[in-house]
Amino acid sequence: MSASRRIAAGAAAGGTTAGVLRDHLAAALGSAMRRAEPEAVALTADRTKAMAVALVGLPDDAVVELGQLEVGTRQAGVILGFHPEHVRRLIRSGRLRARRISGDYRMALDDLWPLLEVRYRQPGRRRLRPRR
Repeated sequence: MSASRRIAAGAAAGGTTAGVLRDHLAAALGSAMRRAEPEAVALTADRTKAMAVALVGLPDDAVVELGQLEVGTRQAGVILGFHPEHVRRLIRSGRLRARRISGDYRMALDDLWPLLEVRYRQPGRRRLRPRR
């Protein structure tokens, strides 16, 4: 289990403050940088960046539950490396779950993990879709 997943599992149990979570994220990134696998370092860095972007603007004493963290389309674009309009296209096509609040989409941080992890999968055969 990666360091960022251990932090997420521990923090999700009862919630923690944003300041403590930021310290844990920095420690997880530091320990990941000492690993020999480049994919593990990159994935931990992406997860750390995603959580840090979601925590922007929260004071250090704010209680945070990781399962409740949400980001907007602009923040999701920063996390995923996409333009915000591409994030909206992913939402409209059904590839990314989101809900609409006051004219903008909001998505749970947990829904972004699959899009981050797909970058680090081993290449393999693509499943071909049958013609209809």
